[in-house]
Amino acid sequence: MERIRQCAQRFHVLADPIRLQILLLLQEREMCVGHLAEVLGVNQPTVSYHLKRLHRAGLVERRAENTWNYYSLCTDLRSWVNEEINQLLEVAPGP
Repeated sequence: MERIRQCAQRFHVLADPIRLQILLLLQEREMCVGHLAEVLGVNQPTVSYHLKRLHRAGLVERRAENTWNYYSLCTDLRSWVNEEINQLLEVAPGP
């Protein structure tokens, strides 16, 4: 049951429209919080919150340059989703 709970938490990261938009934007190129906020039409704290969630899930990486942080995908999104599904399917059904 714990493994199922963990998979659900990881998929929850993808369940937010802003996080999905961020992932799609970062597929194209590395971006900073300010530019992401501008493109998405939301404030910087909101973008930072979502980037933190994506970073914890192992989907994005952060690169610091002077006072700026730049974000990029650190994994292939399809591979990540497929691996999560494979792990979920390995769990034996329980009562």
